[in-house]
Amino acid sequence: MTKNRKIIIGLGFALVLAAGVAGVARAQSGAVSAALASGDVGEQADGYLGFRNPPSAALKSEVDAINIKRRAAYTDLAAKRGVSVSDMAAATGCQTLTSKVGPGRAYRLTDGVWRVREGGAPVPKPDYCPSVG
Repeated sequence: MTKNRKIIIGLGFALVLAAGVAGVARAQSGAVSAALASGDVGEQADGYLGFRNPPSAALKSEVDAINIKRRAAYTDLAAKRGVSVSDMAAATGCQTLTSKVGPGRAYRLTDGVWRVREGGAPVPKPDYCPSVG
């Protein structure tokens, strides 16, 4: 973990900003929503959507467009805070993984393994994520 990521997480502002950045991807098509619900697409610890299963060309294009919008938001926030884009994205990924991944949804942690959230079990947090609550 970089010093900047520790600073971002330690100050806790990433959790507040994450809600706004995550909103960038909320305006998604029915195909993306269905892929998220089925677990074919999921949230990743790096702050971006990823493919658990091979996507169609149309779905890949839509998810790529969402990730481009996320990267633009992360880039803007990172520049304002003087941190790297990857640190900003990972800080936002902490919030997304712990609060936006519902039961039955797929997610991938830093170990690269795809998992599906079972029932009310919490999503394990990457080690750089703060403890909340």
